[in-house]
Amino acid sequence: MSTVTIRSAATGDALAVSALLTELGYPIPASSVPDRVERLMATGWATALVAVDGTPVGLVTGHVLPVLHADGQVARLTALVVAPSARGRGVGRRLVEAIEGWARSKGCARIAVTTAQHRTGAHAFYERIGYEHTGRRYAKMLDRADLGPDLCAP
Repeated sequence: MSTVTIRSAATGDALAVSALLTELGYPIPASSVPDRVERLMATGWATALVAVDGTPVGLVTGHVLPVLHADGQVARLTALVVAPSARGRGVGRRLVEAIEGWARSKGCARIAVTTAQHRTGAHAFYERIGYEHTGRRYAKMLDRADLGPDLCAP
């Protein structure tokens, strides 16, 4: 694993990022990745990092949320995936450490992650590296037409 480096995702990582997100269960065409990476990074409050061993073999994304209920910002680890060929080599742990460092640099005192109920391996991984099971997550898809023009635009 000594050859693996962590860096910001770049638009040129489109094929690898598309494959990694597909592995995670969120297939997106490689042609959509450059725009998504640029929009994400342009906010200043979100990032995408890749673990590279020749090509990207892992991906982590994070977002900072200003909240009223806590001092400082709260970070969310929003995606973590390691290619099957790179699993068991510490790549996931290094990606999490990198996103935690990024969150600290943004003034966050806390980071949270959610995983689907069926991802028991992910649950065990997060608990091994010090994350606590603290609650449940609920989600609802929103019809963007109901939100009005530009309400959710970056």
